[in-house]
Amino acid sequence: MPSKQQQADSEIHEDQLLNFLVNRLDEEVSLNLANNAETDAKDIYEVLVGATADGTSISTLCNSSEDSPSANTVLYHLRTKFEPERLEQVANTLLRRD
Repeated sequence: MPSKQQQADSEIHEDQLLNFLVNRLDEEVSLNLANNAETDAKDIYEVLVGATADGTSISTLCNSSEDSPSANTVLYHLRTKFEPERLEQVANTLLRRD
């Protein structure tokens, strides 16, 4: 019978899933930010994935987290840099594949 330690090691933890999703988005969806931008694409993806997973808004997540960029920064980049159809296509592909 496997020990509890072995069972715990085979579980997927929230932070592992978050990192996986953020890394996959970063690989598949180009988010071109200026070289001198205060935030990077992975920061924005972390907020997007985190808010989705928590079932909350980007604004709520950003306001409750000391580590995330401001909600206005994230929302600006989502509005100006993302192509919603492309993001949906990539998300569906990733869900089927991974």
